[in-house]
Amino acid sequence: MIREFKINNIGNYIEVITQIDAEQQYRMWFRGQSDYSWGLVPSVQRKDGMGKHYEQYVSTNFMIHTMRLNPTAPQRYDRASWLTLMQHYGLPTRLLDWSESPLVALYFALSSDKDAKTDAAVWVLNPMELNKKVGYGEYVPPISYDSLRGDLEGAFSNQDNDDNESQGKIIACHGVGCDLRMYVQQSDFTIHSTTERLDQILKLDESCDYFYKIRIPRKIRKKLLVQLDAMGFHESSIYPDMEHIAKEQATSHFNF
Repeated sequence: MIREFKINNIGNYIEVITQIDAEQQYRMWFRGQSDYSWGLVPSVQRKDGMGKHYEQYVSTNFMIHTMRLNPTAPQRYDRASWLTLMQHYGLPTRLLDWSESPLVALYFALSSDKDAKTDAAVWVLNPMELNKKVGYGEYVPPISYDSLRGDLEGAFSNQDNDDNESQGKIIACHGVGCDLRMYVQQSDFTIHSTTERLDQILKLDESCDYFYKIRIPRKIRKKLLVQLDAMGFHESSIYPDMEHIAKEQATSHFNF
């Protein structure tokens, strides 16, 4: 079951987050989406008509070309590092991004389409309760754990073997690696080795009390984005690299 809230301003948003936090016993995860009607679907599953083995094809080819180009690329069977790298560079993967920061998630909900004509949404999830529900265990592992190997391997191979026995679940895991962007965005993932939508699964579960959706009305989107900027949440702080610093400065307006 999805518990829903609607906010009127950023103070109201913080109040809702505080209320949710008080109800749960684990650090919550947040995901911002520009359109309230969108479900929780990883990018590789949004591709229609691409063939049954599209995911394995693009993942394998990304590995081949990257290993030719970059001598410091991950080891061939380090599936966790490869999938994280693919997600970082925008390749469609079975990973869905989450953040441990409600303000980072709000920024993503508002910034991806600044002229959107729809309400936006921030999803809120207790990752430990999700993993408990799907039978993984009452903890949230790093993506590099051996227990997740089967769920990751399916992105590269469609062979039936022991490593793939755990597929068919949606599991929450922590991101790992020395990546500044992941650090400032407080990034985590859900791994989707099934085509079932997470929001649909939990929407039908009457016993679910750890899943929320916050509606951000379109009429306050731009105002909230300005307020987030004043609080230090803007392009170059979310994407801390020279490309985004330059882009932000080039579009800034100054009164000297």
